[in-house]
Amino acid sequence: MTSVQLDAVTLAQDQHLRRCIFLAGFVVLCYDHALTLPMEVSHVWPDLSNLKRGAVWFVLVRYIALASAIVLAVYFLGDLSDEVCKRFSSAEDWLLVIQEFFVGVTLAARVCAMYGFKRRVFAALGVAAVVTVALGAYSVMGSETTLTTNVPGCHVPTSHKTALRIAAAWEAQLICDILILGLTLHRAYAFYRAAGDGVGMGALLGTMVRDGAAYFGMIGLINLANIVMLYKGDVITAGSLAWFASAISVTMICRLMLNLHDVASVKDDLSLQLPSTVDGGMTSSITLPLEALDIDEAGPQDTVGLIDTVNMDRDNRDIV
Repeated sequence: MTSVQLDAVTLAQDQHLRRCIFLAGFVVLCYDHALTLPMEVSHVWPDLSNLKRGAVWFVLVRYIALASAIVLAVYFLGDLSDEVCKRFSSAEDWLLVIQEFFVGVTLAARVCAMYGFKRRVFAALGVAAVVTVALGAYSVMGSETTLTTNVPGCHVPTSHKTALRIAAAWEAQLICDILILGLTLHRAYAFYRAAGDGVGMGALLGTMVRDGAAYFGMIGLINLANIVMLYKGDVITAGSLAWFASAISVTMICRLMLNLHDVASVKDDLSLQLPSTVDGGMTSSITLPLEALDIDEAGPQDTVGLIDTVNMDRDNRDIV
């Protein structure tokens, strides 16, 4: 067990910064929940009665994060005993791993659907996910560090050695995000090139690409800041951005899921333009109503994933 000391002024400043960062993530999470609740009621709740997988998954992602944030508000803002603080700190670490697992699986499912659940794509994302989760679990099993102070509040320090392990987990998460973004852009480019002017991409895939790029742009910057803080912060501020990054991730992924439901439910006779070929050369586009779309394993490989994605969202609402 390692013992560290900070002067009272530094500790009070660190604690204030840590609380402000937590409150920022908490407010964003709750405010966006209130803003998107009408969409959730309209698109998700009707499917809960039938236990549709997409609806159940959405509820798990959103409400586990919300419940966790409410519980951890006690930890960040309360004045608790050292023993209770340690338990809350351990719970925070594992809740972070769980939330990032939900976010990662959701993003991977979106990409797999775009590629028609091809085994190579599934295997690549599966390996990346296993490595990330393993590093995340390993990072929360660090050595105990104590901090002696008279400043009120929970002060569970993060040693530099533990911070490096946590940083490795977030770096793996960032690599997964880059991999998912690359696969998404590759898929979009294939349809854009085949259609010439991008019309063949379709509303659903266009939404997935647009939202995916926005997600990566925001989360990538926050993750980078979080990693830098883990390397450069002191024993109190080192992990202060972790929960904020997780809260923003959940907020963004819920937005992505609701946007897909919104696009899929614009009208029942939604049609989709697909290129007749995506292998290069001159192409022509054909317009197919959703009722006519069918998954054909022998069909053009670059259209199977998109057809599969539309059918899942249109008929089963299981796309996440």
